[in-house]
Amino acid sequence: MRHTRQANKLEPFSDVLKRQRPLIPGKPVEMKEYEINHPKSCGDPWLGAYSKHGFWYKFEEGTQDDFDQMVARSFESDSYLLNYESFNVWRNIFGENFGFTVAKNQEGTVMGSVGFVVYDDVFVVGLYYVMEEYRHSGIGYNLFQHAIRNNKSKPRIFHAMSTLANKCGRFGLHHEIPNGRTIHYIVENPAGFEQLRVPDVDIREISSNDLSAVASYDYSISKHARRSWLNHWLKHEDSQTFVAFEKDVVVGYGNAREVAGGYVKRLLVGPFYADNQRVASSLLFNILKKYYNPEEDYEWDPDINALYRRNVHFFIPEVNVSALELLQIFCGESGKLNKQRLHYEICCSETLPKMEMNKVFALSDLHLSVI
Repeated sequence: MRHTRQANKLEPFSDVLKRQRPLIPGKPVEMKEYEINHPKSCGDPWLGAYSKHGFWYKFEEGTQDDFDQMVARSFESDSYLLNYESFNVWRNIFGENFGFTVAKNQEGTVMGSVGFVVYDDVFVVGLYYVMEEYRHSGIGYNLFQHAIRNNKSKPRIFHAMSTLANKCGRFGLHHEIPNGRTIHYIVENPAGFEQLRVPDVDIREISSNDLSAVASYDYSISKHARRSWLNHWLKHEDSQTFVAFEKDVVVGYGNAREVAGGYVKRLLVGPFYADNQRVASSLLFNILKKYYNPEEDYEWDPDINALYRRNVHFFIPEVNVSALELLQIFCGESGKLNKQRLHYEICCSETLPKMEMNKVFALSDLHLSVI
């Protein structure tokens, strides 16, 4: 039996080359956009809707599992600094005044999220995230709109990444807090830890008896009453908080915690407030000394969690020059201090009381906190 084989006809090489190089020198090759053959920009997000690019999505009240998905995905794509347990921490602090909404596709995968909390005097929007492949399609816009509808009359606050700050006006966030620009610094393999030691500063690990004094000090800087927030937030797992005193009066406090993502967890410092650099230096030494144990680090059994092998993250107000000087000391000669390209702006719906940014050595949380 004879088999007939149909020869594959190859496209002329000259035609292939035409597609590989720009027709106009200096300009990129034109790309063909793929368009989904679905309805566009229609439907009710709570029943099922299509984005402006034809992606189907549906809003749901987020659960712990949804939050876990968001934490993992946001770490992988954008290196967000979050803890899985924070979902329950916010729920314990705010109760019904904490909201978390997710957008899901038909497979039940979280495409995006937004959250909000209601303090006594402000309404804060955060946990704003959309998976990269679904961005610029209107899903994030609808999530944000849903969040602010839960606010009746209080001033709204949102920590906007620099790429989003110019878009916040459409949500009524026309004001930026004076000196509210925040820079993200990462200290890689810090080598100057011992230089932070200041022996004559009274530093104590926080106790329940200190909470009232710490809350009063916190209010003097942030201008927002948040004792309940402090009581719960500073109790995160894998975190430690120390308080600085001068003649039994609080002059600073700081917290450091391990955040989710990676085999060796990243360290995040904040809230971290102090009257001056000297107090801040002593506080930083104490809140990080748990991770500094060179006597237990051996060549044949290296301590991968040692402070000098880790990345430590700080979100610092640009106006606080002393904070940057402190990081340079902490970095040391062989460490590396990285300033991230994108910064943050504190956008709000109306003018807020002036905060003491010169005493803020690191913000507490860029998701659902004020500073």
